This record gives sequence, C-alpha cells and structure tokens, in this order.
Amino acid sequence: MKSGLRRHYQKLSTDNNEYKKYFPYREFRYGQLEAIKEVMEIVTLKGHLILRAPSGFGKTITILTATLPILERETNWKMIWLCRTNRENNRVIDEMRKISNIPSNINAMAIEARAKLCIKDIGQDLRKDHEAFSILCSEMKKQGKCEYYNKLRIENVKLPQICGVKELMEVCERNDACPYEVAKRRISNTRIIVANYNYILMPQILKTLNTKLDNSILVIDEAHNLPEIATEMEMEKITLRGLNETTLEMIREGVEEYKWITDEIIRVIEGNEEVKVVDKNYLKIILEERCGDLNQLASSLIKIGDHIRRKIARDGGKPVSHVHHLGKFLMKFYETLGKEEYEIFSGNGEMWIECFDPSKMVRRMYKMFRATISMSGTINESYGELIGLENYRYREVSYIERRNILTILVPNVTTDYDARGPKMYQKICEYISIVAENINTGIGVFTASYEVLEGLLNAGIRSIRKPMYIESRNESPKINEWKIEEYKRMAKTGGAIYVGVCGGRASEGEDFPGEEMDIVLLVGIPFPEPSIRMQKRNEYYEKRFGENGSLYNYIIPAIWKAAQAAGRVIRGPEDRGAVVYLDERYKRYIKLLPEWLKPRKIVREPEQLKEELTLFLT
Repeated sequence: MKSGLRRHYQKLSTDNNEYKKYFPYREFRYGQLEAIKEVMEIVTLKGHLILRAPSGFGKTITILTATLPILERETNWKMIWLCRTNRENNRVIDEMRKISNIPSNINAMAIEARAKLCIKDIGQDLRKDHEAFSILCSEMKKQGKCEYYNKLRIENVKLPQICGVKELMEVCERNDACPYEVAKRRISNTRIIVANYNYILMPQILKTLNTKLDNSILVIDEAHNLPEIATEMEMEKITLRGLNETTLEMIREGVEEYKWITDEIIRVIEGNEEVKVVDKNYLKIILEERCGDLNQLASSLIKIGDHIRRKIARDGGKPVSHVHHLGKFLMKFYETLGKEEYEIFSGNGEMWIECFDPSKMVRRMYKMFRATISMSGTINESYGELIGLENYRYREVSYIERRNILTILVPNVTTDYDARGPKMYQKICEYISIVAENINTGIGVFTASYEVLEGLLNAGIRSIRKPMYIESRNESPKINEWKIEEYKRMAKTGGAIYVGVCGGRASEGEDFPGEEMDIVLLVGIPFPEPSIRMQKRNEYYEKRFGENGSLYNYIIPAIWKAAQAAGRVIRGPEDRGAVVYLDERYKRYIKLLPEWLKPRKIVREPEQLKEELTLFLT
C-alpha cells in the first residue's frame, strides 16, 4: 500500500454488516468479504484500489455489495462503471438485477454510442462511423426529419430502476422516442452509469455524462485493457489514398490553395517504403515555411471540413470530409510537438502519430474521481506504476484451490522470433495433437499472435482428428460469435478445439464454464513483433523506468494477456482445469503470473504431457 492510508483504517468500521443485505447469494466465496471491506475503506477514505481476482471470483457482485450501502447513505454520490465491451456492460446490469432490495434512491443505466442506440432505419455502414453518424443525426433533428425526436414523448418515457441497453431500446420503441435522447436526459439523475472506456478517455464524450466527478466512484472493469485502448484512441493516421481524396475534395470545394499540404505530406510518405521514424521538427519546418502557424492551419482545415460535412448531411449523404480528417491529423501533430511520449511513423503508404505512454491522460482521469477501483484477473501492483498512480493500494484475492488447477511448463519449445521455423511448429503441434486426440473435452489453444497461429496451420494442426474452430484475423464479430458457440456445443459432446490468439475475444471476454474449456495450451508469449516502432517505444520506456523499461513496455502487458487466456479454464469454485505453457521463456516471468497460474510441473515429452493431463482430469 502506498502513502499513509494505513493509519486511517480505524476511522471507518465495516463490521456493522450493512453490506450483507445487498449480497444476493447464500454464502460468500473465499476472499469476497476481505475484498468488500477493502472497497468500502478505499471509497470512504478516498484513494485508488487495484484488485486482482480470478474469473469466477464474483468481482462485479463484490463491488456492488460494497458500494451500494455507501451510495444509499451518500445521496449525492455516483458510480461510473466502465467496461471494454457492451457485452461486459450487460453483465454488470444482470448482476444488479439479482439484488432484490436496491434502495429507491439508487438507479442504474447502461449506455452506448449514439449510433448503436438509434432505432431509425439507417444503413450499417453509417453506424460504424460514429462521428459521421452524430453529424447526420444532429442535422436530421434540426430539419425535423427524425420521427423519434419528439421532446414531449422523450420527456414522458419511464425507464425501469435498473435499465440495460436492451430495455432502453424496447421502452423507447414502444413510445416512438429516441433512446439516445432519453438516456441523455436521464443520465444526470442516474446514480450508477455503466458505459465503455471511451466515455472517460474522450473529454467531449465525458461532458455528456453531466456528472460531478469529485463525488463519484470510478470502477474500471478488466483494467489491464485500459492502457492499450487509451493508446489506440490517441492514434491519428493518414494514408496516400486518403490524401489523394483530400486533394480532389479541395479542388471540388474551391480551396485549392491548401493543396500544397497534401503534396508535401505525400512526398514524405512516398520516401518511406519501409516503416521509419518521421523527424517531427523537419515536418514542422516544411509545413510552417508555407503557412507560418501550424495551429491556425489545422484549425482552418477543420473548419472547412466541418462546413463540407454539414453540407453533405443537409443533403442526406454520409458526412465525411477528407479535408477535416487532414485538419485533425495536423492538430494532433501540433498538440504533440515537444512531447516525448508521441512519435510519428511513416511507411507502407501511411503516416501515423503514435502514443507510447498514455499514463498522463489516464492519471488525469483517475484524479477526477473521489475513489477508483481497477479490477482484473491478471493485473498486479505494476499497474499502478505503469499508469503513474499515487496513493494506491493493491490487493490479490483468490478462491481457487490448488487441487483444482494443474499448471505445466514445457521447456523444450518456444516461439521466440529467432527460433521459429517449420520444425519448431511441428514439435509444438505434437504436444497439441497428443492432448487433443486422447482427451475428450474442450481445449483452447491460444497463440502469441496470428503469425504464430499461421505457423501452426502450416505445420498441420488441422489434421488433428477433432472438431476445430480457428479464429481469423479480420473476421466479423458475428462469425466469431458463431464459431465460439459451435465450439462450446461440440466441446460438451465428445470434445473440440478452439484455436485463437491471446488478446482476442475468446481469450478475454468469453466464459467457458464446466467442460467447455478444461485445458488451455498457451503457444508462445504475446510479445509484439520486433520493429522500429517497438525499438523507439522501448527507448522511451527506458528513459522513464531505467533498467525496467522493457518490463513495463512489453513484458508485463504480454504476461497479462497470456494470463487472461489461461484464466478461461476456471470459471467457478467447482471448476477444474489445466494450463500448459508451450514456451520455455515463461520460466523467466513466473513471478509476474497470478499465484494460482504459476507453473508447478515441468514436462519434456508429448507422451508425458498426455499422462499428466489424463491423470488430473479423470
């Protein structure tokens, strides 16, 4: 625990059992009472709690049980609960519904992006572009072209006390009212708001919550995802194709005087066939030689682009402007000048601004709240250091008994970049094959990357005689969902194999209870591939963390991803499962794994692996 919180512990008593009336189950799992009291203390004292607990622990109901009595008492406090996906949002609402005696002064609502809440008949292509959709939506309301934007009907909609997105949509459809507008009006009076990460990471979206944050509790679900998602949201990219479209748009709109910008940037991109670092000062000089003030130039392009988008929207088209996009790129470039955590790269017909370290943005977000709870099955104390938190407390709790989990390390295989090749992949396939063909249960094979997955395919993993479902790099969510459901069905009737990647949907956001995934085989460690980007990123982290730069840059995030995939085997106290680490490098990072996932046996032959797993599972 950081700082001097310990000396204040006696100021708060959690022994009055006020939380018990909100716990909807017959008994507490091992560690839940401890976690409930930790949450109550951190919220009352103000501070940040990092909580590591395995899947199936009941993290959601633990947090709700701890915070509901506080919210009942402190009637002007709120809680904002952030998840990575809408599916995870629904689970929070589902858990709340299990609590039968939620006080009348506490209500909850899950919200999504405007495009996803729209019940008007609008094409899917437009719904994918949230910015364009918002512009078109605003224009249709102005022109009176949206039949669901009726202020009287919107004001009269009555929502249930605990309202998920599905209920919001159904109630609004029955009342011919816009779900987004209904949610926007109710949100200021909602005590528990469930949303995605971008509601906090993007200031313009944060404003829509209309909430006083210094009296609010922030819960970050699956917090190991937050730094990576924050990094992705900071990226801005332009392409040669987009710049050519920008030039045509400038000519079409009569603003050819800005065409020199696209010419200059195209020249830089075309000069880099392979990915290279762009000298920020050089790019700034060549732009400001012509325009004088980069900030003013970017603002002008954004203003012109905004005019173009609104004109298109008035005509009923998809309001997209390449000029506006270029303006946004240049504004991001201007804002990141002099900031070491940002770098510009160019190659393969693209130029992009990349954020190496989102800690300043994330730390600023955490500081806005009274108290924060960051929870995950994989994060450790390093999470606080990584995002630059002060005054935080770390706790690890687990209900998993050692007899229910078998963890094995295979030290004679690896997917290390220099050791990969057909022979190594064939050797790995031998281990997978002997397990799959002799043990009739659900088996998950999670690889370090799609490149490693491709290596297994080339080595003949498809020849294994068992139903197999293989994740593809660019498949749609619906196809992926179908594969997972089919895999689950077959896993219960003789066994099946799911082959995916660490960090994919199946390895993080999916539950596999019972026999749906009794064994997970981890093929490699999900380190990023070597590149100039990783080299520059590592240089930055070495400046920030010294000799621990590599640890914070890519080792810890990779181990978190691997641990998430491994955690699929246990989803409840009655589950038993086995994890096999098919990479000798895991022995270097054992201390970073959750206690229950640390390998305790070593196996060097496929036959020995089969025997160990068969003995454990029978």
